[in-house]
Amino acid sequence: AIKEVPVIMASARPKRARAPPRKLDIEADDTDIRRAIALSLKHQKRTEASIPEAPVYYPTAEEFQDPLGYISKITPEAERYGICKIVPPEGSKPRTSYPKESGLAFPTKRQKVQNLQEGKPFGTGKKYTLREYQDYAEAFRTSYLREHRLEREEGCSEQEHHRRLEKEFWKIVETGCRDVTVDYANDLNSSKFGSGFDHDPECKWNMNTLHQKPQSLLKEIQCEIQGVTKPWVYLGSLFTSFCWHTEDHYLYSLNYMHNGHGKTWYGVPSSNKEKFDLAMKSFMPQRFRKNPELLYQLITLLNPFYCQDEGVRVYHTVQKAEEFVVTFPNAYHGGFSHGLNCAEAVNFALPEWLPWGAKAMQDYHEKMTRKGGKRPDVFAHDQLLYHLGAMLSKIVLRNRDKIASKQSDPKLLNSCIKEVVCDELPFDPKAFVPRLLQDFSKSAKHELHYRKWLEGGKMTSMTSSYSNAKPPQCWVCKNMPYFSHVQCKNHPERMTCPQHAFAQCDCGVDCKGLAVIVSKYGIQSMQNLIQSITKTL
Repeated sequence: AIKEVPVIMASARPKRARAPPRKLDIEADDTDIRRAIALSLKHQKRTEASIPEAPVYYPTAEEFQDPLGYISKITPEAERYGICKIVPPEGSKPRTSYPKESGLAFPTKRQKVQNLQEGKPFGTGKKYTLREYQDYAEAFRTSYLREHRLEREEGCSEQEHHRRLEKEFWKIVETGCRDVTVDYANDLNSSKFGSGFDHDPECKWNMNTLHQKPQSLLKEIQCEIQGVTKPWVYLGSLFTSFCWHTEDHYLYSLNYMHNGHGKTWYGVPSSNKEKFDLAMKSFMPQRFRKNPELLYQLITLLNPFYCQDEGVRVYHTVQKAEEFVVTFPNAYHGGFSHGLNCAEAVNFALPEWLPWGAKAMQDYHEKMTRKGGKRPDVFAHDQLLYHLGAMLSKIVLRNRDKIASKQSDPKLLNSCIKEVVCDELPFDPKAFVPRLLQDFSKSAKHELHYRKWLEGGKMTSMTSSYSNAKPPQCWVCKNMPYFSHVQCKNHPERMTCPQHAFAQCDCGVDCKGLAVIVSKYGIQSMQNLIQSITKTL
């Protein structure tokens, strides 16, 4: 059974006073913005608010041996909070640490804490070696806490100290009362700078091998993607922040803190995503009108108390060393560090993710114009669907002799196919296969419709392939078309999906060609295979 700490509701956390911040307008001068917020805080009636805690789970030693199985088990409950925390059982904690010192200097982003809710791009920070960054972060934290009397005093609980740091952080963000600049080393390539799991490569929760687990759908991508199938490393200092965002393709994410000071997380469940979007846009209407993709750029951290006042459900947790945080599909999350820490994160996809992957494609690429799409793909969704179908095909082929022996009796044949699929698929096929059929059929219909349109317009086609298994990005909509793409001999750098064949340039059809990766027969055969398996379940 799942062991968990009871969810701590609002009454369990100390309440703090907060006045609603003034809404921002891009036309206002930066100094005026901060002054207006400060005056608002001083003169408006202050309100009391608190944020309920996200759930915390304590797996048994046996449950901890199956990371994705355990996360799948808690998902129906935990996803209602957007985030949750997992505390490893004693004796089973990963034996990790900072990545091994390579001597390489890594880049950082320079964050001005007082500007975090203004949606301004971050600057470029200093480059550091691991030792240099550790020294910088520890010195900054010690100096800042001493100067502002925020050191943890005798008798002060850890929870109370976290609350004081949280209050200080949001005071700076909302009022601009202090000029605080920090360097954040985020999205560090673990292949280049090292992974904390290199110290414990056999760990079941090793993020370098998580995508290869049997329950993982991402193993079918068949190419390495930094930050998705390959983890990124994060080095933070006091008040470095990760701004509100959802994961690419609305994937799950897993974050582990190797060592260091705590990290405050806020999560918004997917059920409240639209409310959150509206709250952000109402807070900064002019900025969103100028830059509708602001939330995709990870440069805005709006106070969660304001979001809560706008009717958004927000949850809170503090991640400490040797603890995991899971974020769920399509859930916004953000937060900040309490001091020097080292964390590592990777994405993953369980079978339950498939509907969210389809929704991501819809949200990313609907209402496309000649000017382009909204958010770029990081992998080809159609490629993943096709390879998931191929996974089913391999199961059938491995058992072809057994299946062939039942060919004379349709009922026995269907029963045999169902049996081999249920036995060999590492998750429940009754939910997975019909959903795969639904998504693949939609992609196939879209692809073949535009392919017919182009062929009717006398566009020549040729068989092609991708040398590195990763399709290029459409120049217009930022989608990664897998089945085919269009090339123009006059603009070879402007590859597009079939839908945007004539948005890449003004050249005529005689200058363009359709590069076919998967034939019409191959697409239809795969759809028929998935459909035939679905009928047996």
